[in-house]
Amino acid sequence: MKLKAISLLKKGDQSQRAPLVFGGFLAALAVTMISLVALLLSFNALPSSVPLLFTTGSALTGKAFLFAVPALSLFFVLGNAFVSLAFIKKGEKAASLFPAFLALFVSLILAVSLIRIIWIFPIPPLPFENEIYPLLLPLGTSAILSLILSTVIAKLAQRFKIFDKPHGPYPQVRPIPRFGALPIFLTFSTVTLLFAPVEKHLIALLAGAAIITIIQTIDDIRPLPPAVQGAGHILAALAIVAGGVGIDFIRNPLAGWIGETYIRLDTWEIPISLFGVIYHFTVLADLFTLVWIFTLVNVVDWIDGLDGLAAGIGAVAGVAIVAVSIIFNTPITALLGIILAGALLGFLPSNFYPAKIYLGGGAFLLGYLLAVLSIFSGAKTGTAMLVLAIPIIDAFHVIYRRLRKGRSPFAGDKTHLHHRLMEAGLKHPQIVLLEWGIVAAIAVPAVVLKGFSKFAAVALVFVGALLVNKVLLTRLGSKAQKRAEL
Repeated sequence: MKLKAISLLKKGDQSQRAPLVFGGFLAALAVTMISLVALLLSFNALPSSVPLLFTTGSALTGKAFLFAVPALSLFFVLGNAFVSLAFIKKGEKAASLFPAFLALFVSLILAVSLIRIIWIFPIPPLPFENEIYPLLLPLGTSAILSLILSTVIAKLAQRFKIFDKPHGPYPQVRPIPRFGALPIFLTFSTVTLLFAPVEKHLIALLAGAAIITIIQTIDDIRPLPPAVQGAGHILAALAIVAGGVGIDFIRNPLAGWIGETYIRLDTWEIPISLFGVIYHFTVLADLFTLVWIFTLVNVVDWIDGLDGLAAGIGAVAGVAIVAVSIIFNTPITALLGIILAGALLGFLPSNFYPAKIYLGGGAFLLGYLLAVLSIFSGAKTGTAMLVLAIPIIDAFHVIYRRLRKGRSPFAGDKTHLHHRLMEAGLKHPQIVLLEWGIVAAIAVPAVVLKGFSKFAAVALVFVGALLVNKVLLTRLGSKAQKRAEL
C-alpha cells in the first residue's frame, strides 16, 4: 500500500509539471514572435548597417542579419522542445522542465538584445502604437493570474476529488476537474476592475458573466437540467439588455443593390415602468440581442469537445475583437478583448492535451463574453460570425442532422467536426492545432473586410465547410460499410 501511494504521488507530481513545460515553451515562442514583429515593424526605419551589440561601435553588419536573432531563438526553442519530449517519453518529466525554462531564458535574452539594438536608432511611431502599448500590461496580468488560478483550482478539485462525470455521448471520462469557468471569470473580472472604468455597461457585462459562472459551476459539480441552464443563459442576456446594451442596427451587406446601408432595429419601442424607472424596450433590437447571445453561448459550448480547442479559438476571437475595436475606436472593448485573450492564454497550459482541467461550463461563459464584446466593439455580429464561422456552421449542421433523425437538437453525440476528423485518422492535438489555424486564417479577412465582401467571405466559408463535412461523412460512411462487411 505504501509503495502504491508513493507511486500515485509521483504520478500526480509528474502530471502537474506538464502545464509548466507547455507554458514555458509557449512563453518562449511568444517572446520570439514579439521580437520578430518588433523587427518587422521597424525594419524600414533602420539604417542599412547596424551594430551587433547594444552600442554603436565599429562592429557593423547589414540590417537583414538581425533576422538571424529571432531565427536563432526559434531554433533554440524547437531544439529544446525535442529534448523535453525525449525526457517525457522516458518518463523523466522533472528533467523536461529544464529545457523549457532554458528556452524561455535564452529567448528573453535574445529578444531584449534585438530590441535594444533597434532602440539605438530613432524609430518613427508605429501604426496603432498608442493603442497597443497600453494593452500589454493588462494582457500580461491576465495571463499570469489565469495561469496561477487554473493551476490552483485544478489542484483543489483533484484534492477534493471533484471530477468530470459520464454524460451524454461520453460514458467513459477521465478523472479531470471541469471548473474552467472559475479561473476565467475570476481573472476576467479582477483584471477588468483593475484597468477599466466602472460604468453601467461594464456592470451589466460582469453581472451576466457571474450568473453564467454560478449556474455552470453548479452544473460541473451536480448536472442541472438543460432547461435550468438555458434559463440561466437567458437571464445573463437579460442583464445585458437591462444594462442598455443592444444591437440597434446591422450593416446591410447588399447595400447599393437592395435597401439602405444600415438595417435599423431600434425603431419600435415600448415604454415599461419598473420600480418607478421607465425602461424603453426596443423590441427588435433587444430580441435580436437576446437571440445572438443565447446562440453564441451554446455554439461555443458545442465546440468544446477536445482539450484546448474552445479556449484556443476563443483566444483568436478575442484578439480579433481587439483589432476591430482599435479600428472602430472603442478602446474599452479593446481592453476587455485583450484581458479575455490573456485569461484564455493563461488557461491553455492546463487545458491543452492532455488536459489537467476541462473548460466545462467555462465554454458557456466564453461564448457569452465573445457575444457581448462583439457588440461592444462596434462591428456588431458580422466579424464574430466570420471568425466563428466554422463552429457556427458545424453547430447548425449537427442540429440539422439530429432533427432529420427525429432526435432532440440538444442531445449530445459524436457528430461534430472534431469528432469526424478524429474518426478520419487525425490525432487529438493535430485536430486542435488545425482548427486553431483555420480560425486564425479566417480572422484576418474578418477584421479587414466590410459590407458585401464580408458577406461573400461568410458565404464562401459556409460552402467550404459544407463540402468538408460532406467529404468526411462520405469517407466515414464507406469505412463503416467496410467494417460491417468484414
